[in-house]
Amino acid sequence: MKLLRSLALFAAAGLSLAACSQPRPKPIQGCNYAMRPIDVTPEWQARLRHPATENALLRAGAPTDDPLADALRARRRSKRGPLAATPELRALAVEPDRFLALSGGGQHGAFGAGFFYGQAQAGALPSWDIVTGVSTGSLQSTLLFLANQRVPGDRDYPAWVDGPLSGQEGDTGFVVKPGTSNVGDLVLAYSILKEADLLRVRAGGAGLGAVLRGSSATFGPLRARLLKIMSLETLRLVAEEGQKNRRLLVGVSNLDDGKAYSIDLTALVAPMASHSLSVADEERIHGCYVDALLASSSVPPGVPPVTLQNPATTEMYMDGGARFGMFLQPQLRAFEAAGSGGTAEITLMVNTSMNPGTWTSDGAPMQRWSAVTAALRAVDLLETQVYSFSAAQVEELGLRYGWLRMASLTAAPGGEQPDDHVFNGKTCAQWQAIDALAKPMQFYPWYMACTADYGRSRGVTQQWNHRVPAQP
Repeated sequence: MKLLRSLALFAAAGLSLAACSQPRPKPIQGCNYAMRPIDVTPEWQARLRHPATENALLRAGAPTDDPLADALRARRRSKRGPLAATPELRALAVEPDRFLALSGGGQHGAFGAGFFYGQAQAGALPSWDIVTGVSTGSLQSTLLFLANQRVPGDRDYPAWVDGPLSGQEGDTGFVVKPGTSNVGDLVLAYSILKEADLLRVRAGGAGLGAVLRGSSATFGPLRARLLKIMSLETLRLVAEEGQKNRRLLVGVSNLDDGKAYSIDLTALVAPMASHSLSVADEERIHGCYVDALLASSSVPPGVPPVTLQNPATTEMYMDGGARFGMFLQPQLRAFEAAGSGGTAEITLMVNTSMNPGTWTSDGAPMQRWSAVTAALRAVDLLETQVYSFSAAQVEELGLRYGWLRMASLTAAPGGEQPDDHVFNGKTCAQWQAIDALAKPMQFYPWYMACTADYGRSRGVTQQWNHRVPAQP
């Protein structure tokens, strides 16, 4: 989320961007994304607490105009056991609906990647019916959606695998072999040798570069990396899982109308399931898919917004974290609209800490401040509050339905602090200080590797921050 802080930096510095306005980025034609609004208003909370006000036909399982609900209902039928003699026994024969919500958090997505890798090592990684992601969570979402599926054979590993966790920097104690699993490849996606693996900083950086070109940097290297990781065969696998009525959604914020939306990636790739598309059509969908992930992750003026085309409009989008840190609202509506008899298991990964910490300088309370430092502190508090509200909404769903697992970069009760975790002979705090010598804008390679290892250590031992019921 560090790029979001540059918004406050520009405002505090009083830079005038109007004199250097930028043209609207061009979209990929023909993407036609399936988008649905994400309701984050108090009215949604009222419906959550008073489900009796919902349409009775929806609660009874009548046909709906909600494709997510229809898919969830069909998914339930596919998981139903042998027909039982009574409706009560048939209901018991249905597996729970499993939802996964992945938050934003920038480079700290390495924590979530490591956590799920540790879970997989412990043999405790489920297949979720619906997966949602925001920002770095959107980048995680595809490979976690495919966590228990085969690894596609067309990922060009030499083109993107590097960094401390690849083994190319020596045995760090946590090395992942490419192609072993989709979750392992997710960890490698966060293993970088240098910030330039993901981000191209413009000449002039956060100051003159952003004023003249509209952003401090571009995600050109990240886009190239994603095109390799999210290979065509990867997208075909997503399409095949979509045919099983599983759904994959990423969240974006619309710069034009100011609203929040989810993009259905399973709908986007659905035509690929037939294996009959032309090469040009598959490449178009490939680009559309990666653009959706980048739109969910882009924060101006750090990196430019992304223009996306849907059947009704062509508008600019940015990081969903501007409106919400994570989301499950569409799943709630779908769960209730799919009818009675279902139970839900909700997994929430908060890829950051929701504790803003104290405002200090050299370990002591802040004595002197400026417009810039005060504005940056205000943004820290704002980001933390947005994420806390979003997490509370998701957790409330888990509490309502009786099953929740939540992990965040904040230490688990009685557990190790993330900065104190030792990786390759140094703590994560020490690695961050070493990385800082290169003056990166957002991505600290060895700190990310240490954070991934910290996540792995917690995933293996199932160290959740919040668990309902308390035991498995």
